[in-house]
Amino acid sequence: MIKKEGFDFCFDENACKTCKGKCCIGEGYVFLTDEDIENISGFLSLKKEEFLKLYTRKVNGRIALVDLVIKNEKRCVFLDDNYRCEIYPKRPKQCRDFPFWESLKDKNFGEIKKLCPGIVACS
Repeated sequence: MIKKEGFDFCFDENACKTCKGKCCIGEGYVFLTDEDIENISGFLSLKKEEFLKLYTRKVNGRIALVDLVIKNEKRCVFLDDNYRCEIYPKRPKQCRDFPFWESLKDKNFGEIKKLCPGIVACS
């Protein structure tokens, strides 16, 4: 169980084993830091330029992962057919930080719980 100061909920990371990538499906962007780009391109054994060309796009001047649409479902390009992250050991900071995003800090528990089955009340 993970608790982070300033948040009114906890995260049970065991829920990821059965979740089927709910946080990786739907609308939104995964923005990348320079460190993310280096880590992921290295993990994939790609030159940085090749990785950027194949897997990213510019959104409002920032670099984001591209999405795929499979069976009318928008999803992360690195979510495999078994709903597992193909780059999990080097996943972007934004993904590592989820669900403890500043934008979720002031949302009510019911709203946040809909985003992820791992979000639980702290005991």
